[in-house]
Amino acid sequence: MSPRPYSTPLPKPISRNFSQRRNLCILVLTLFVLSFLLLGLHPKVQQGSLDNLDKLKEWSSDKAQGIVDGLPTQIQGWLVDLQKVEKGECRGWNRLNPPENDPEGCLKARQYRQTMRVLEREEKAEHPHWYFTKQHNIDTLKDILECFLPVNDPSWKPCHEKPLILSGWWYTAEVITGATTGEVIWQSSVTKQLKMLGYSFIAVGPYLNWIEVAEMMPDVYHLIWNSDLDTVSCVTDPRCIAKEHYTSPEDAEDLSIGVPDEERGVIPIWALAIVDYWGSRPRETSNNRYWWGLTEDGDWSYHPLGQEWIATPWPLPGGHCHLPYSIEEYCLKMPIKPHEERRNAALILAKRSSYFHYHCVSPPEFWTNLTQVENFELLSTVEEEEGKPLPEGLVTMGKQTREDYEALVGSVKALVGMGAPPISPSIYTALCQATPVVIPYFQQDYRMDGWWLYSSWSQHGPAIALGEPYVYKYYSENYTDLEDAVRRAMDSSIERYIPDDMKLNYALSQLGQYLSRDLHAMFLQVLAKNDGTIPKLKKGARERCYEIERCKAILEVGRRPNVPPKLPGLREEGKKEI
Repeated sequence: MSPRPYSTPLPKPISRNFSQRRNLCILVLTLFVLSFLLLGLHPKVQQGSLDNLDKLKEWSSDKAQGIVDGLPTQIQGWLVDLQKVEKGECRGWNRLNPPENDPEGCLKARQYRQTMRVLEREEKAEHPHWYFTKQHNIDTLKDILECFLPVNDPSWKPCHEKPLILSGWWYTAEVITGATTGEVIWQSSVTKQLKMLGYSFIAVGPYLNWIEVAEMMPDVYHLIWNSDLDTVSCVTDPRCIAKEHYTSPEDAEDLSIGVPDEERGVIPIWALAIVDYWGSRPRETSNNRYWWGLTEDGDWSYHPLGQEWIATPWPLPGGHCHLPYSIEEYCLKMPIKPHEERRNAALILAKRSSYFHYHCVSPPEFWTNLTQVENFELLSTVEEEEGKPLPEGLVTMGKQTREDYEALVGSVKALVGMGAPPISPSIYTALCQATPVVIPYFQQDYRMDGWWLYSSWSQHGPAIALGEPYVYKYYSENYTDLEDAVRRAMDSSIERYIPDDMKLNYALSQLGQYLSRDLHAMFLQVLAKNDGTIPKLKKGARERCYEIERCKAILEVGRRPNVPPKLPGLREEGKKEI
């Protein structure tokens, strides 16, 4: 898979004092110079440059300024904030003065007040919240407060104009706990990339929590990350989504009738961005007939504005945004064990014993037979679940820490997929450690084009597409095929393999492009193509979501948005451009 040549928008540096700002300026400028030399003035972050950061610290500020003078105007623009020049509308801004004395039109004065209000709420922790996110959120909010100080304040630091991502998605929050599901591994990589590009995130679930935070700090967040379910719940609730953006789904009841203006929502629909591992899959390649009540094949979107508002870790068809995770930072630290020094064993990829009871998985006797093959071992780290026994003869080593599991993967001669979980990131970790992989497919005439590559016709279509000697496939209902694939994989000695689109420079370029999009302008384009109206959610999707109790209950009657207070002498707060 070859990456597409995208450019990365240049992040503003983050610093605390003049010396640090000078050094950071030097480092980032030199990164760009190296990138320009390597790629013909193509501004993409290069891994080679990242490796040389320590050497670059020796550069002096006059050399850095000389480089600045030689760069194109569009490259110099982001450095303006390094100069301690207050914007005209913010001159006289002092956080110690009463809020009513803040200069009219000063964005960062509003940002400071809004952030302080959310910070105080977070410190009190009297609202429903995920307890393990509290300290992270407090630390992050305190950190970005320094972005909004007067430039002559010793603690001021330059930042993006709106440096914060609000995330109500559970898997973004679980980055804080160090969980190891595929979704969390993806989000862990993406949040590290956010930091590299100068952005921060706070995890503000559950549902009502992120709604209130979005209402409280409309001038601070860059966008809102959420699940498909929370997004559908909000955009179809007139007390959540902005009044101007509420549209009832196709052939559905208009829930806005009778809702007073003072209770109408304020969150712009274009600021709601979905992050999802699977994307908005069509009926024919998914179970979305059940989950979303789809009655027709073909592309659709659970975001009314389109698939462009949905980000996934995979280059899915349609308009989905591809935000890949990079495994380099973690994987490249692990040494490669030569093939001849490895344990003559294959490791089954499975976390839970219930996986062996899925209808698509090979029969239990296949795995029993494989344990009886004399010239290699079959290892497992499966967690045994009550009422879900392992196939006879298969013994588990028990649940492992991530570090121990990765070491185990790098010590065997093959990693064997048994059918679940689908599209696991463990496949790429194995290949990065030069361990071949074995993957099942479930239909003899399976397809690999378009959405079918990501369908349930195989455990991991993108991995199967890599082919031998990295990935060996077998038909899930043919034992001879399984044993043969395992033997051939174990006989293969491969080099470390990392797909191009999972390397850090490509991941950063994708995320940079994603963050640089003008969502409001994109929104206006959608309106123009739809006769000036908000597109409607597909017929039956909302109703099915509520029928099987996946979507959140509509906000209670009488609730009013928790918008910033109106201050004397200031323009009305609490409204983003919609």
